[in-house]
Amino acid sequence: MHKLSMRGHHGRVQVLLTLLPVLCVGCGEKQQQAEIFSLEGKVEKIERSSDTTGKITVAYFSEKQKQEITGTAQVTKETEIMIDGAAATLKDLRDGERVRGEVRVEKKGGKRVQTVLKIHVERPKTGVSGG
Repeated sequence: MHKLSMRGHHGRVQVLLTLLPVLCVGCGEKQQQAEIFSLEGKVEKIERSSDTTGKITVAYFSEKQKQEITGTAQVTKETEIMIDGAAATLKDLRDGERVRGEVRVEKKGGKRVQTVLKIHVERPKTGVSGG
């Protein structure tokens, strides 16, 4: 059996301990939690990177600011998009549509990042007969 010895490793351990605060920047800080907001509004603009990803700008009423504002958020492949209860993609959405959904807001690298989690659209029914 070999005995473990710290002899010769003292310098490496000291360097590691010296670098620990640098390697662990923000470890002692309280991590910013992501917040999830539900909102309803009207699609102002859609910027598609692909059929499933891009950015969407929605005009909605902000309870906090007591006025209508616009917000832009990232749409990812993980974003759940439903139109009239059926699965859809970003390419199926139209400017001017009423939407409701959820947006995750978090800080990454000092920047505020907004990601759409869900988009739900109920399109007006056409050709509905009474009876």
